[in-house]
Amino acid sequence: MRSALRKSALLFLILALLVGIERLAHYLTDDFGYGSISSNLAYHPEWDIDISKEELSQVRNILDQPYTYLSSGSQSYVFVSSDQQYVLKFFKNKRWRLSPIIDALPLPPSLSAKKAHWKAKKKETVYATFGSCLISFKEFKEETGTLFVHLNKTPIDLTLTLKDRIGMKHKINLDDVEFVLQKRAIPTDDYLLSLKKEGKTKEAEKALASLLAFTTMRAEKGYSDKDPHPIRNFGFIDGAPLEIDIGGFHRDPKKDLTYYRTTELSRIEKKLLPWLEKNYPELLPETKKTLQEYSKP
Repeated sequence: MRSALRKSALLFLILALLVGIERLAHYLTDDFGYGSISSNLAYHPEWDIDISKEELSQVRNILDQPYTYLSSGSQSYVFVSSDQQYVLKFFKNKRWRLSPIIDALPLPPSLSAKKAHWKAKKKETVYATFGSCLISFKEFKEETGTLFVHLNKTPIDLTLTLKDRIGMKHKINLDDVEFVLQKRAIPTDDYLLSLKKEGKTKEAEKALASLLAFTTMRAEKGYSDKDPHPIRNFGFIDGAPLEIDIGGFHRDPKKDLTYYRTTELSRIEKKLLPWLEKNYPELLPETKKTLQEYSKP
């Protein structure tokens, strides 16, 4: 009896240890791996892009270098190139699909309906996210630094070496995964604070004015942004603003210029002004003036 209890306790400890190791690995690597970025998405012709042979050759040259884990967001894992000039974003496809085991389980009607609803919502998220990436490439290529979007499993003939958060190397065949390639920008907060340190307040004012001008231009072209956070989702390259987060662009007839001037610009203001008040109050007068100008019909 005691022997059986000891064996059961030992088995429990081993299982607990294995689960703990798996959870630790999940935490340390941010759950990155081929299984997290792979998908079984079907081919969609509307996800293809027009790109010349010369442009594709340039993209392949940019991709043909090691990339190292930089960060992750709600939609993607972000890796930075070894020359520090580019970022590669792999979509978190694992979050957009059910486990095959759960998906195959027979369920009562009530739970089956919930599963179908969940899958429909995730499919909607994928379509919206991919649609936004296409908008960034086709409509705002310069303003987002979007060099390439690979949303269908089309041949690139390149296997990339990635280093995850703990330095483990992963070989990824780029033909098989969906990703976005962008220029790397200096985040807005880092850029503004560097200008503050150098006493370049006028340059900082111009930088913010150009960022706000882009959001207005985007709205004038008929596009809205689900998360127009000027500090978190924007950056700068050579003094020019660049929207880093390209997952929120969309068209909505209800979100016209009036919507931008009221709701969206107000959201931008609520994110921007408190940060300036705390970190760079010298920019407040001119920034408030610019915001007021853009809010006028």
